[in-house]
Amino acid sequence: MRRPPVYRNASILAWARDEGPELLESSALEEALRPVFARLSLPSGLLSGMTGINARRLYPPGSPACLGAVRAADRLFSAWGYRPEDVDLLYSTSVGRDFLEPSTASVIHARLGLPAECASLDLGSACLGFIDGLSLAALQVDSGLCDHALVVAGENSRPVLESTVDRLLSPGVTRRDFFDNFATLTLGSGGAAMLVGRPDGRPLPRLRRLVSRADGSANGLCRGDNSGMTTDSARLLSKGVELASRTFAAGAEAFGWDPGYFDLVVSHQVSEVNTRRFAEALGLPWERVPRSYPLYGNMGAAAVPFAFDLASEAGLLPPGGRCAMMGIGSGLACAMLEVEIPAGFAGAPPAPPWP
Repeated sequence: MRRPPVYRNASILAWARDEGPELLESSALEEALRPVFARLSLPSGLLSGMTGINARRLYPPGSPACLGAVRAADRLFSAWGYRPEDVDLLYSTSVGRDFLEPSTASVIHARLGLPAECASLDLGSACLGFIDGLSLAALQVDSGLCDHALVVAGENSRPVLESTVDRLLSPGVTRRDFFDNFATLTLGSGGAAMLVGRPDGRPLPRLRRLVSRADGSANGLCRGDNSGMTTDSARLLSKGVELASRTFAAGAEAFGWDPGYFDLVVSHQVSEVNTRRFAEALGLPWERVPRSYPLYGNMGAAAVPFAFDLASEAGLLPPGGRCAMMGIGSGLACAMLEVEIPAGFAGAPPAPPWP
């Protein structure tokens, strides 16, 4: 039986996020869909009312899928004083990509000017990819094979949003078609980067241990590509909450986790309904779950590290406490990562101005 990994000496040395520069409010998205709203008698305010998402960010037309990942990594280097030549392993964990080949990691490798000695690869597990990337990076650092592993994700939702709007405006679209595509309308754009390495006595967030569970029988509940995504939202939510409950129970058995164990829970966020159901099923105090979805929507694999950076910026990372990074990826897969915040943690350095 696979044992849950425990990390001995791996920390998040640096982190940063990138926000898509354009704001798209849910009201504006509904305005673009006004003909189908009228024909199907859908109420105004449906998007924000059902999801709690008031806005999301977008990158300019024609932007590559990796743009958010590259910009987040550049901000990490600028804010924390690391250099591209310090990186000897790169994991690109995004859901979106521009090509089947070459790897998105190879494009990011070139754009960042990483050294030839730096190994790079794509690591995909839908919205769970970044947490898996942190876990594998920590194992590489612990083993001594790697000094600095850079984990990145960048999601560009504009192409899939625009193609979905065009499709929903087509004649003959039914209410069933609309709600099959509804989850796509929650998507936002952004990027995140984290550098994993040995703390060497510095009071930086320590990666401690992880539990994961999978339910491959649910792989048909969400299917997507660059042109669109269809989702059985009700069944996906039910199956996801069930899997998350089993995963948290595994953490309770292996590590003594309980609802009060974590001072802060940074979770992948699809919407208000999903986030609340997730917290309620695990018994997590709502005030310990910072929310990013109202202004940024669902940012796929970038959502968890993006929310971590927001929490850091707001001074929510608890010195001397514990933080959980939790996510569920279509398929389904679930992982929960325990992060220890040392007592001497003083927060992140000021980030450079937004371009």
